[in-house]
Amino acid sequence: MPAVPEKWKGKCEEADHFKPSYCNRKLIGSRFFLKGTKVGPGSASDKSFSHGTHICSTAAGNFVPGASYSGHAKGTARGVASRAHIAIYAVANSESENPSSVDVLAAFDQAMADGVDVISLSIGVDVPSPYQDAISMPSLTAVDRGIFVAAAAANNPDRWALQNGAPWITTVGAGTVDRSFTAQIVLSNGAMIEGYSFFQLDIFAADVPLYHCQRKLGCGSSSLNRSEVAGKIVLFDDVDPEGMHTAPDLLDSGAFGGLLVTNHPETLFHPDEGYFPMIALSQGSGDTVRNYIACSPGGAKVQSLRFRLTKLGGTPAPKVALYSSRGPDAINPSILKPDLLAPGHQILAAFSRERPYTSLGEYSVVTDYGLMTGTSMAAPHVAGAAALLKSVYPEWTPAAIRSALMTTAYVVDNTGKIFTEQQTDEPMTPTEFGAGHIDLKRAMDPGLVYDLRTQDYVDFLCGQNFTEKQINAILRQRGWHCRAELKVEDLNYPSLTTTTIKVGDKGPGRTVKFRRVLTNVGEGKSVYRATLGKRPADDENQSGAEKAVVSLPQRDQEVLGHFGRRRRFPGKGLLLSAVD
Repeated sequence: MPAVPEKWKGKCEEADHFKPSYCNRKLIGSRFFLKGTKVGPGSASDKSFSHGTHICSTAAGNFVPGASYSGHAKGTARGVASRAHIAIYAVANSESENPSSVDVLAAFDQAMADGVDVISLSIGVDVPSPYQDAISMPSLTAVDRGIFVAAAAANNPDRWALQNGAPWITTVGAGTVDRSFTAQIVLSNGAMIEGYSFFQLDIFAADVPLYHCQRKLGCGSSSLNRSEVAGKIVLFDDVDPEGMHTAPDLLDSGAFGGLLVTNHPETLFHPDEGYFPMIALSQGSGDTVRNYIACSPGGAKVQSLRFRLTKLGGTPAPKVALYSSRGPDAINPSILKPDLLAPGHQILAAFSRERPYTSLGEYSVVTDYGLMTGTSMAAPHVAGAAALLKSVYPEWTPAAIRSALMTTAYVVDNTGKIFTEQQTDEPMTPTEFGAGHIDLKRAMDPGLVYDLRTQDYVDFLCGQNFTEKQINAILRQRGWHCRAELKVEDLNYPSLTTTTIKVGDKGPGRTVKFRRVLTNVGEGKSVYRATLGKRPADDENQSGAEKAVVSLPQRDQEVLGHFGRRRRFPGKGLLLSAVD
């Protein structure tokens, strides 16, 4: 690890289960803020949840060979910005899942005073009024000081449920990855079936009897007869994920294991449910097992089981995670939110051994690495990407970094189709995935960026009818004045969105004008061609390709342009976003 930066003013504080001596060149700061929650002194350590440990590891964890969760996802683990330094500002623990606004504000102020470059937020707070909450306000102050702020969009898939949607915050939704954790079943007739499982052990299974628990005959997980299922693998039909209590019931009944048939087997289990040998099966695999049982009057059996298998290259991927909060932003739907999609589903990262990850029989299981899911896991991916961009382009503003990430993001999965929803397979829109999934390699060379300065945000707030007194309160600084009342369409954002027209509208008023200033950060003499066209996998016909050519002979030359109604089409350096 490189030496601690000379500008660094932070320190490592002592807390319950945390000593200052734990800090090193990787972890260079730790501070704890729980005065607003009135819990015990020094109780802000991550021993009871490991949420913060996992997030830090994802953003900037160092290389660790041989990392895995009980054999799942085994390989070399690393954070996105693996050579970056980490400082922790704890504002919540298991006793205070909803952090106090007082603590969040104090943590922000301390982080800025200590000299951080990037802030990753995987929390949400109550919003008493637009842009005047404990995250939006200090985030704007941080951006004014050149600090990039990434925040989780929250885990509520309802439309309008997105959090942390202020235009100076980079709001991140969660996507899936192409990796799954599987198990193999070999039936006694030789048929091999693959399912999904997080069971943590390799167990011996030879000719274990199968038992079909048929719902139509009144059999359910809570009505198992021990004398019938003890020592057997129980097959359940049409399992409902919402009402599933199968594992404890199987354990109490003395069953050997369980096969659970469901429409979406890949989403049935949580990683901490690996204490009992259960396997989730698709309806097709379930039919194979059911037919085998029906054709085996002498008794159907499982010949062997294999667990802890990691499968890569799954399709389609990525998908929009079923829990990822959807836009539009309720405060200002004319600004596209979320901004980006990043990996958030079943992410492997560091865990605290002070906290049991799950149980195995009478024992509590601890692990150095665990799998966690949520937009909380997606935000640190973007924070780490921002740290890398800032290390390469230290002069870039937070808005320029966000622009580079957004204009180079992609919106098609590994089958070439527009992103779909994880569980329904329905095509998604920018209000679910924003500009698309981050592509850090492309973001290193975005060509053009849409930059924003603090005064631009001030003028935007003026256009939203905030008074100068309110704006100075949001920034917690005096001296800011309205230069102009900036319309939301003219905020120099890397996406173009409007709510004033609808698809199918005809007649006057169909045109919405956007004003944008683009800055060339590529080669000095560059030509950029902006193609306006249909989105990928769109069935609509569009005749006549419209093109615009922008010539930027010198670095940092500004060019103004107007764009009419078109669907989003990402290209190098430009993003034309859906406005319908």
